Amino acid sequence: MYQGEFGLNMKLGYGKFSWPTGESYHGQFYRDHCHGLGTYMWPDGSSFTGTFYLSHREGYGTMYMKTRLFQGLYKADQRFGPGVETYPDGSQDVGLWFREQLIKLCTQIPSGFSLLRYPEFSSFITHSPARISLSEEEKTEWGLQEGQDPFFYDYKRFLLNDNLTLPPEMYVYSTNSDHLPMTSSFRKELDARIFLNEIPPFVEDGEPWFIINETPLLVKIQKQTYK
Repeated sequence: MYQGEFGLNMKLGYGKFSWPTGESYHGQFYRDHCHGLGTYMWPDGSSFTGTFYLSHREGYGTMYMKTRLFQGLYKADQRFGPGVETYPDGSQDVGLWFREQLIKLCTQIPSGFSLLRYPEFSSFITHSPARISLSEEEKTEWGLQEGQDPFFYDYKRFLLNDNLTLPPEMYVYSTNSDHLPMTSSFRKELDARIFLNEIPPFVEDGEPWFIINETPLLVKIQKQTYK
């Protein structure tokens, strides 16, 4: 059952949705998807409050569970990046998470630390070994060549090429897009609904972010963190 705002004959805006399984969601919707800020609840009493991207947990959020609490970043419905897990006895695991694994543990230091207070470390900012940019777009690989793929239909072209349009007799009816790629324009539209294309004030416009660890997984985590 859905109660809320509509637009373009779809769930668009703020609303509440409940499933027969006892799960429910209330928050922002976009094109029939949980997209934006909201809260998702499960029958066992656990819940997640934070950011959603196409019905998946994405960005910062708080996951309330029976025996523990997790606060941190998510990507594609999984933990991905900085996070804090708190246990009933008050102890905490603080660090970088990849799914359910803590891959880098953070330790407490006596006082706050800033590179600006230690000029001898300024090279980490000015002479970084590598840089990443949020403007870099992900490229979708075709896999098999067009002539070798017996399932290379026109709808696949449409999903990757913004210049192509659907035939008038063809209608989009599925809201489950997990198995489908997205056009660059649609991805930008989705990002704008959440991130609003904002760049933090301490980053010069157009300048890429500096990184100090070039491990592929950590590069992806840092990029997700900055985003």
